[in-house]
Amino acid sequence: MKLSKRERVIRTLELNDNIDKLPIHYLGFEFTASAYQKFLKTDEYTKNKTIVENDFSRVKYCWAGDITELRFWNVDCHSMDPWGPKKFKEPVKRAPPEYPECNISALDGRLWKWVKQVDTGMAYLWYVDGYFTTPERAHHYWDKYGKPSEQVNDKLNYTPQIWDGYVDSLKDYVYPMAFVPIAIHESLIEGMTMGRVAYNMRKNPQFIHEVLSEYTKLNIEVIKRFHEAGVDIVFYSDDLGYKRRSMLSIEQFKEFILPYYKQLYNACAQRGMFIVQHSCGYIDNNLPYMAEAGLNCIQALEPAAGVDLANLKQTLGDKLSFMGGIDSSPILNFGTPDDIVQEVKRCVRAAGYNGGYFVGPSHNILTTPWENLKVLRDAIEKYRKYPIAF
Repeated sequence: MKLSKRERVIRTLELNDNIDKLPIHYLGFEFTASAYQKFLKTDEYTKNKTIVENDFSRVKYCWAGDITELRFWNVDCHSMDPWGPKKFKEPVKRAPPEYPECNISALDGRLWKWVKQVDTGMAYLWYVDGYFTTPERAHHYWDKYGKPSEQVNDKLNYTPQIWDGYVDSLKDYVYPMAFVPIAIHESLIEGMTMGRVAYNMRKNPQFIHEVLSEYTKLNIEVIKRFHEAGVDIVFYSDDLGYKRRSMLSIEQFKEFILPYYKQLYNACAQRGMFIVQHSCGYIDNNLPYMAEAGLNCIQALEPAAGVDLANLKQTLGDKLSFMGGIDSSPILNFGTPDDIVQEVKRCVRAAGYNGGYFVGPSHNILTTPWENLKVLRDAIEKYRKYPIAF
């Protein structure tokens, strides 16, 4: 049996173990960090060099472009779509004078600054602070530039022809997952600051709900357009955890975040679409509630944050599929070749049985030595064969 990448991905999301191999997923290189810059100079880059362009619109739509790294990893799925970041009209403005050299997102209040990567000297957009610490500040920007729910870009064409053409152009390389624009929890925390989120949860919870509702409405409007186009997998990125603990208490998560997650999950389920969520950090205590609310797949599963992949598979494997889990911090960056091979085998053993597992590193590749990346790539390819037999 040899499955197409789409068949392998869909069956795994369906928790169907009638597969030929575990599908591969990874978040991607951080382009400004040293690992990607080294990759550009390798024979592997030259050998896998592939650029996918459409032949009908080079301006309006963001086509796949350079997918060389995806071919190097032989991924089965990746977060990418033809509409790219143009899905919404995020107004970015010069920040207030107390934040020199910074920009502000008028959508969520996050303040950003261009800085140089230490290793490469390349420009990187760095989070600085949150400005929407009061309702007055948020409303000032929303009144002037529009609420988040009003920022959907209706000039884009979400027709099946666009999506089907995109999928067909990539079918030999990767199956795409369309991504929604805003992380509702992460944008809340970073745009309002953790201290003010905690304060407003106690003193002004309606402000928290107003902000989260706006972010959720924006995402759901985009999900509706995805459905019109024929998308069947939505990728949603929203960090929930620190190392070893969640950002919010479970009580706060259930009261303020989970209801909006449920709206997102339901918006996909009602339209026959899967939703895959990325979250950094420790999320073990959150996941049972997310699975019950309708999440289909969770990505990252950072062992360095304390995530117990084997336990999650045992307790939630009949409800969720799992994506990632291979350590991309101490082991990948500083481990021996054997350490890396054993880490791949650990994750495949922990979650690869009975289907429902996408093998791959837990997070982006930053400064990993090139030789370690080749070991990881080869080990994933070797041990992904199904059924698991080692």
